[in-house]
Amino acid sequence: AVSSSAGRGDVDDLIGSAMGFLGVAYRFGGTSPSGFDCSGFTNYVFKLQNIALTRSSRSQYTEGNPVADVADLKKGDLVFFGGSRGGSSSVGHVGIVTEVNPDSRSFKFIHASRSSGIKVDDSKQAYYSRRYVGARRILQ
Repeated sequence: AVSSSAGRGDVDDLIGSAMGFLGVAYRFGGTSPSGFDCSGFTNYVFKLQNIALTRSSRSQYTEGNPVADVADLKKGDLVFFGGSRGGSSSVGHVGIVTEVNPDSRSFKFIHASRSSGIKVDDSKQAYYSRRYVGARRILQ
């Protein structure tokens, strides 16, 4: 029988790496631990796992496989949000799922927040729940 936890070590490594950057400053266009923007952060964290992602949140939204339902999210999935400017259906922000609560259909995610750098937020917060666009699974 195949263990259902096969490959989960990669996810734990990924989340562990991401959490190591908590508090790092936000920097527009930033792609390194001296400062990240949202997609620079996801790109960097996945690169540490030898997984290449494209550079923008909009192009990352075309990678991997779509996760149709919030209840099906897994740790390590990329979650996408509408931008703060213009239509919220246009992807403008990305984070990495750190925790899923299928009962409340919510999740926590780590991301580069413009106001406070690398931090963990909850999808139930109004700002994010209103702007949630979708998710992609990169780690199979």
